[in-house]
Amino acid sequence: MPSARFLLVRHGQSEWNSAGRMQGHADSPLTAEGRRQASAAARKLKGFDYVTSSDLSRASDTAVIIARELSIPRLAPRSGLREIDVGPWQGLTRRDIERQFPGFLDNDMRPPGYEADELVFERVRRVLVELAHEHRTPDHRRDVAPGAGLVVTHSGVIRVMRRVLGCPDQRNHRNLEGCWFGVSDDGTLSVEESVNVLRNATISNTL
Repeated sequence: MPSARFLLVRHGQSEWNSAGRMQGHADSPLTAEGRRQASAAARKLKGFDYVTSSDLSRASDTAVIIARELSIPRLAPRSGLREIDVGPWQGLTRRDIERQFPGFLDNDMRPPGYEADELVFERVRRVLVELAHEHRTPDHRRDVAPGAGLVVTHSGVIRVMRRVLGCPDQRNHRNLEGCWFGVSDDGTLSVEESVNVLRNATISNTL
């Protein structure tokens, strides 16, 4: 049994989501639809001890809405949960990328300055391990179900975490889709089921 469990979910729709632009570390705010999605998601969620998020506003504002509606603590946002730094692709549409970097998307290539999977995985793993230790109950035992934390982050982050752990995805996560992860006592991460929060349903583990 893991010592802690986390549901990592993608934030609500942002303005750049709506425009089809790569976001990376850019701080594109939620749209009205994104705020509606966050409220709708809160009505589907239960059993969480707290919510935390990336420090980018599209994630942190999603977490604020969910925490308020669930009446659970909202922890300070963490920069380690940010989206992948996409370097020179930030702000570009798919068409822009195909024009400026021909063949890159078709061949799954990344430009200089695009953050490596290993770096993303390690910064997110570090946050999850810290949260697991900080919120471990004093009477923690192997036969007691671990607490659950809700982590509002980004599609790229969730895909990297799954990919490094051997569960690659075939498409991007939709808003408020995500995946459960477990953290063991020694800091090892495990992948659990994928979920669509808005539909309150488990989804294919290959997405």
